[in-house]
Amino acid sequence: MTSTAAYYDAIAQIYSDVYLGIDYYRLLYRKLGEVIDAYIRPGMAVLDVGAGTGFWSVYMRARGARVVSLDISAKSLELCRCDDKVNGDAARLPVRQGSFDAVTALGSVYNHVSSLTEAFASAARVLKRSGLFITDVDNAVCLDMLYEYLFHQGLRRLGEALFRGVVAGRWESAHGEIPFTYYSYFYVRSALARAGFRLVEARPIYLLPPLPSRLLQRRLRARWFERFDLLKRLAPFATTVIYVAVKA
Repeated sequence: MTSTAAYYDAIAQIYSDVYLGIDYYRLLYRKLGEVIDAYIRPGMAVLDVGAGTGFWSVYMRARGARVVSLDISAKSLELCRCDDKVNGDAARLPVRQGSFDAVTALGSVYNHVSSLTEAFASAARVLKRSGLFITDVDNAVCLDMLYEYLFHQGLRRLGEALFRGVVAGRWESAHGEIPFTYYSYFYVRSALARAGFRLVEARPIYLLPPLPSRLLQRRLRARWFERFDLLKRLAPFATTVIYVAVKA
């Protein structure tokens, strides 16, 4: 069992109550919901990668989509209020080629994988031609990560972020730190292109956070700073970026 699977198995019973009780994550979910509302249509066959306990699976099913929920955590899937469940790895999706109109991976799913290109290629494989791909990825090059490099993860990692676009670090979750890989905006765009995707839209979240997310996650509120997220051209420097792409 991977450390990611073990972590989400351990918190499966309390995941929704903990994360949706924190203003930082409620903002993230609201922004993700806006994207889902804009792109997911009734009748679409959707693979929800990293479905967890099923928040987005239920949400998309309520919008009329036909949803398959996939997660690496068996315990989370046990609690998922979903009809069609698959226990599997986001990097190597165990589903049939060309099966879905859309693949969603919401909640920093791909920050838990070490090979973004492999994971994106797997998502492209299971999509139909012109299929939709929606995911959010935590950024290696942003103000929030500058705090991390200065005070927690070391300045050497800043160099990795700027020159490689990939930083293998840690994530300060609601239940302690776990391994996490951060990817720069330009690295993600390149990985999407290599996997055969065309980027349609990139939406920033927490473009200019007033404090590190380690503090913002502790119920501190900063709603006024959401206004900066409207500056979509500055998405390369946001804490999190939502990517919407189509299979070419």
